[in-house]
Parts: sequence; C-alpha cells; structure tokens
Amino acid sequence: MQKTKLRLIFMIIYKEIAKLNKTFPLLNEEKILLGTDGSVTNILEILFEGECRVETINQKIVANTNYREVILKVNNIPLVYAVSKTPFKNIEEENLREEIKRDLLSADIPIGKIIRKHNLETRREIKYIGIAEIDDYLKSLLKTNYSRLPKRTYNIIYKNKVLMEITEIFAVRGKLVKNTYSID
Repeated sequence: MQKTKLRLIFMIIYKEIAKLNKTFPLLNEEKILLGTDGSVTNILEILFEGECRVETINQKIVANTNYREVILKVNNIPLVYAVSKTPFKNIEEENLREEIKRDLLSADIPIGKIIRKHNLETRREIKYIGIAEIDDYLKSLLKTNYSRLPKRTYNIIYKNKVLMEITEIFAVRGKLVKNTYSID
C-alpha cells in the first residue's frame, strides 16, 4: 500500500510539472527543483558549485510559530525566494524544539542544513506547483527581470506532523552558466 501511494504521489507531481511545462516552458533545472522531495539547498549547491547561503528578509514568531522570509544564494547569486512557517508545537522533543528554534532565529542557515544537522528523518509532501507573478519588490530581491517564475508549496513532515510549510519561487533562469568542457 505504501509503495503504491508513493508512486501515485510521484506520478501526480510528474504530471503537474508536465502540464505546467506546456503553458510555461520550464528549464530542466526548474523541473528538478519543482519536483524534488529532497533538499533544494543540496541541488542549488550542486548546480551552482558553491555553498548555499541564506539572507533573511523578515522573521517573526507569532503564537509559537516561526515565520521566515529568505533569499537563498549561491556565490552571491539570488536563486530562491522562500517563505517558511514552522509551528514549534509540532516538535514534541523540547531539546530539539529549542535547538531548531535557535538555528532558525540566530543564524542564516538553510532549512535543508538544519534538518541535516539534527539528523531528522523527514519527508516532503508537495502541495502546489505553479507559476508566480513577480512584482517589482521580488524582482529586485531576486535580481531578475522575469515577471513570472516557477513556484511550489510543500510541507516537511516529521513524525507524521507538519514541521514546516514552505513556499519557494525559483529564479535560476539565465543564472546557470553552462560548462563548455569537451570530453575526449
């Protein structure tokens, strides 16, 4: 039953990306970023060959939930605008809850690295894949002239509870330099 459910989720994601690609032609790296159930941080570091850094735009805690708005950058290139919501009550272990809260509040650490640092066994459930209309504010943050970019929203699940809800807008278009190596 579990394998069937996972396969169905994968097929839905694949179909959503294929459908989106017909109306908004996607780059292969955008397809990968939209559809991954792994770390976006890791994919960005591989694609852009550098460490992923976080620039926090805004952060606040309301009703024991952390709201964080960031730009993910590699080699100082802004690549992703992300908004996350972390309800701390869903982290049952008090020590872990306080460590994650400290990581989110005290340092500009990508969420993928926070999860890896604490060895959390998580899964991602993609809720939405589509295109975002980009206003002048986001264009300036992402250093892009595109008025529409790929977007997704997903939950990170830990111990069957939503650890985080994340919305990401990907601005990798025109920023990935293709290698011109010849292989002999």
